[in-house]
Amino acid sequence: SMDADRKYALDSIGDDSTYGLILGKSWLGWAIALVTITAQTWMLFQFVKAAEINLSDDKSDLRYTWKCARDQVDCNNKLELDPQGWVPFGILMVAHLSKDIINGLKLIVFSAKETNSPHDQIRLFVGGTLLWSISLFTLFVSTIYNHAIATTNSEIIINSVVILFITDLDELFFGILMVVNSRWVRRMSIQTTDPQEELANEISTLKAELGTSKEAIVRLTNEGVDLRERLSNIEAILENGGICFASF
Repeated sequence: SMDADRKYALDSIGDDSTYGLILGKSWLGWAIALVTITAQTWMLFQFVKAAEINLSDDKSDLRYTWKCARDQVDCNNKLELDPQGWVPFGILMVAHLSKDIINGLKLIVFSAKETNSPHDQIRLFVGGTLLWSISLFTLFVSTIYNHAIATTNSEIIINSVVILFITDLDELFFGILMVVNSRWVRRMSIQTTDPQEELANEISTLKAELGTSKEAIVRLTNEGVDLRERLSNIEAILENGGICFASF
C-alpha cells in the first residue's frame, strides 16, 4: 500500500533526519535538507584540504614523521600508528556508515518501483543518492585525513570520531526543528499526521464504534420487548379460544 511504501522510505532515509524532508512535497523542506547536506559537505571538505600534501601551505595539517638528526646520516620514522589503530578505525566506519550506505542504495532501488509516481521516484532517487554519497564521502575523507595526519593509534580514533560527528548534523538540525514546531515539520515531510493526532483519531474511531454498538443493543432490546408483547397477545387470543399455554 501507499502508506507502507511511505513508511519504508521514511525508515530507510531516517525519520529523525532532515534528509527525510526530501521525501515530502515542501520546497522549504527540500531547502532545509539541501542546506544541511551542503554544510556537511563543506565541513568535510576542510579535512580534505588539510590533508593535502602541499609543502608550501602552512595551513596543511600534514604530519612529518621522519626525523633526521644533524649528527646522523640515517633518518628515523617516528610513526607509531599500526594495525591496532586502523582496526578500531574500520570498526567505527562500519558501525556508523554502513547503515546509511545500505539504506541509500535501497532507496535508489526502491525509486524504480512502478507503483511510485514520477515525482515520488525523483524524490526517492535524490534522497537515496544524497544519503549514499555523503556516507561514502565521509569514509573517503576519514581515510585520507587519518593517513596524512594520524601518527598514533589514539589520534586515528579521535580524528575519526570528530569527522563522524559531522554526519550527525542532519539529526541534530531535525531535533531543533521538532522542538521549534513539530507540526510544521510533519507537514513538510511525508509524515502528514502528528502522532498525537493519530492517537486522537483512533480514540474518535473507537468512540464511534462504541456508539454504534450501543445503538445496536438498544435496537435489539426494543425488538425483544415488541416480540414479548406480540407473544402475550397471541397467548391471550389462544386462551380466549379455550387453549391454555404456559406463560413465557
